[in-house]
Amino acid sequence: MKKNVNEIIDMPGTDPALRSLHPVGSETIFKSRAWYRSLKILRSPFQLLLLVIGSLFFFLPFLWMLSTALKSDLDIFRTPPTWLPYDIKYVNVNGQSLPLYNVTQNGLTQQLASISMKKGVGVFVDPANPNQQLNIKMIYATPILVVSPRWANFIDAITTVNQPGSGINFFTYIKNSLILSFFNIIGTLISCTLAGYAFSRVKWPGRDIMFILVLSTMMLPFQVTMIPLYVFFSKIHWTNTFLPLTVPAFFGNAFMIFLLRQFFLTIPEEMCDAARVDGASDWQIFTKIVLPLSKPVIATVTIFTFLGTWNDFLGPLLYLNNPKLFTMSIGLQDYQGHYSASWNLLMAASVIFTVPIIVAFFFAQRTFIEGVKLTGLKE
Repeated sequence: MKKNVNEIIDMPGTDPALRSLHPVGSETIFKSRAWYRSLKILRSPFQLLLLVIGSLFFFLPFLWMLSTALKSDLDIFRTPPTWLPYDIKYVNVNGQSLPLYNVTQNGLTQQLASISMKKGVGVFVDPANPNQQLNIKMIYATPILVVSPRWANFIDAITTVNQPGSGINFFTYIKNSLILSFFNIIGTLISCTLAGYAFSRVKWPGRDIMFILVLSTMMLPFQVTMIPLYVFFSKIHWTNTFLPLTVPAFFGNAFMIFLLRQFFLTIPEEMCDAARVDGASDWQIFTKIVLPLSKPVIATVTIFTFLGTWNDFLGPLLYLNNPKLFTMSIGLQDYQGHYSASWNLLMAASVIFTVPIIVAFFFAQRTFIEGVKLTGLKE
């Protein structure tokens, strides 16, 4: 039986503060709670819809890149463009694979196979009666298209980048990108974790001022320091090597130092004080307490460094001249000539170039998001 508001208020166990309220006020409270519950139910689908719409801005370019990677040379320039990869349907006639067309003459449409085309006139045969050939103007013929993804484009993209006699191929670029990523990750983790710990846990004169100076370097874009750095590295003969692209990582990165410092501040100071009472040094506290508790932010720094190095184009372009040292970002230009470009192969290579990024984020997604979320907290 449905109870009114007064009966609910008089039930045993009801909050005394609620009993003292006027019945009209109590009814208002119950209605407001019901309204809140209904809003909470409606909020989840609305938030999901916003997330789906927002994700389309990032997913559609990748989907178009994948679609182009699976298209033929002719299908790329089809008007209007299509999302699905189409290709001309072929039929076997007397042991030959011939393209199939819809040919319309005198109001009658037939499916005929094309043997050859010259000066706007095609030679067609009926697959059911291949002995009779017909000369028909191509304006009356329309190719029959079927959805046919060309997975061979990925193999062609790998084998196309091959310079005989030089030892350069597609895997050379991948190897160079992985080498740079590995050393930059190692250098960033070593330098930035130490600096972040010094700025967060070690008290020394001028610490806060020095931290502000470190953060101020984030305001300088690479284009400002590009020429002075190039002049410096060229004078010490580091150009055309991996050294200018890896050694600076061992001297810290302002953003990564900031990220690590903010996370280290979330670790309770009492844990470090207890370790000091037990006779632990700062190095032992750093290696035995702080670092093991900082796995989320370390994973975040690793992913950020990998993405930055893997996608870096200007740095390798500036310092590297030997094709044997080129990275994937520069190697993609091999698919673009002076007068034409193999867009389907370029997109196929770009998909291969993107896969390591997706895989890295997929396996470290939870740790990455946790590191970003906890970095802004402070005890």
